[in-house]
Amino acid sequence: MNHIQEKVLSKIPYFLLLAIYLFWIVPAAFSQNLSQTTYDLNDPADYKFQPFLKDVSFQTVFDVEDPCFEIFSGDWILSKDGSHNASFYYYIAGPGAGSGKARWIAEGLPQGDYLIEFYVNNDDYAQDARYQVIDANGVHELTVNMRYLADGWHTLGTFSINRYCVVNISDYWTLAGTKIMVDALRFTLQTTLPAPPSTSIPPHIGICIDDCGSVNPLSSSTPIYKMLRLPLTMTYAVIPCLSYTSASANEIVNWGSEVILHQPMAAISVPDPGACGITDAMTLEQVRTMVANNLTDLPHVIGMNNHMGSLITQQQDKMQVCVEELQKKDCFFYDSRTITTAVAYDVAMNNGILTAERDFFIDGSNKETSKALIRNLALRALYAPYVPQLAIGHVRSATADSLTEMAVELATMGVEVWPISKCVTQVVEADYQPSGASFSTQGSWTNNSADRFSKELKDDHCVIVNDPASSYNEKAIFTPNLPVSGKYDIFTTWEPRDDLTSQGQVIITHAYGTDTQTLDQSLPFYDWVYLGRYSMQSGTGGKVELNDYACTVPGKVFCADAVKFVYIEPLGTSSCTMWKLY
Repeated sequence: MNHIQEKVLSKIPYFLLLAIYLFWIVPAAFSQNLSQTTYDLNDPADYKFQPFLKDVSFQTVFDVEDPCFEIFSGDWILSKDGSHNASFYYYIAGPGAGSGKARWIAEGLPQGDYLIEFYVNNDDYAQDARYQVIDANGVHELTVNMRYLADGWHTLGTFSINRYCVVNISDYWTLAGTKIMVDALRFTLQTTLPAPPSTSIPPHIGICIDDCGSVNPLSSSTPIYKMLRLPLTMTYAVIPCLSYTSASANEIVNWGSEVILHQPMAAISVPDPGACGITDAMTLEQVRTMVANNLTDLPHVIGMNNHMGSLITQQQDKMQVCVEELQKKDCFFYDSRTITTAVAYDVAMNNGILTAERDFFIDGSNKETSKALIRNLALRALYAPYVPQLAIGHVRSATADSLTEMAVELATMGVEVWPISKCVTQVVEADYQPSGASFSTQGSWTNNSADRFSKELKDDHCVIVNDPASSYNEKAIFTPNLPVSGKYDIFTTWEPRDDLTSQGQVIITHAYGTDTQTLDQSLPFYDWVYLGRYSMQSGTGGKVELNDYACTVPGKVFCADAVKFVYIEPLGTSSCTMWKLY
């Protein structure tokens, strides 16, 4: 509670507080489904930025640095010369036999026709590079000349997209050229931008501000001073063992935001990460001691991300030790994703701790560039409110100025800024379960390799029931192993197809009982389907059951793929927003 709220409370009679507690807060705390509001993006009362949306051109970039990109196989080599956004790209020598494979998943895109372009620098690349594009119309096999193209964007083609598009590439070619490059893809909407979908929770972006602790947070000349006074609740990552480490953590919490440890780790090009950092030469016990001490010494810490770390975050054993220390303190992990081949996020996921990974860096070379990056992320959130849209910025003047100017624009758009703690998840899949979680079925389920494509999923297989009306005795149970008790937003998803049943059923077991609702899988595909906000105890007591007990229409298919649990706040926290009235 802040000082303004305390002043308001002091002026309210005791009997009124008691009435509010009995008739408002208590029912809300024990509600089974804690989110009943639907935000209609076409309703001016909810979203007032429609004039802007009529004029905006939707364009977004999916880079090899982002969670949407994955290298599957082959000896891809990291390089930095001539890459998009002055960052890095990968190349592989060839021609090969097609065993070197990589993939981008562009998801959350408004429906329409898109020009897709690839970024390439001028080099001896394949004259007949083989791309595969999966869009709303199916699979397209493409042969593209990448050889000695001028640095910049080049056309892959125009494709019809509804929510997601997958682009695959391999090291197979037969003509001239000595290598293949993978860098960024750019998607530009060629048709009219549709209205955003309605949503049960407000569209939001998560922002973490890195590199805190080196300057005095009480000095009005510093960027962190300005950021903390914005009407934005964000996460601040504080570097340990600096002059203002503790002072920064205390000031961040005083202004209502949250603190995580910004753990220094060795990078490929920076072997010494500085004081209290993790180096390549450290033993596992030294790593354990370092992380444990840093977590203990940092006031108010609730999580951790990596500072640099392109070397260390690729090492399974060292990241395992880091995650084990986070588990001891019920802390989450936020992967800064400083290199595509990092295993940090996967290790955190496998161990079952709440985790997430960043999508964007929002630090531009100047204020306007930074504002454009924030606006792009917000547009993604507006059209895909259930897909995580997470960012990292730094305590820089341009970033502080851009956030200051964007705060009003974001509020007008109806896009909220959330701290990372409200965006960390545990995902249980039919084909993947984190430690302690489980998936089981009853009845005639079969594996289906046509899985749902998402940066959040493993994409191996889902399970389906053919003609559930003929038996209506099938159920699939997703049981998480939640590390902390709290209120969770729960979602499910499945492979989009035309023959799905509208009569599925979902039963959610939560801290206060069970909740049953209809699951209409025939509805238009919107990434994840929101099941509600529920109070969940830590461990394996809660579960989500999908069943076909109500199916009566023959010839349909019932699908079970994944369930996502997004941590929102601790149990016992009131969702009441009345104090915003001041």
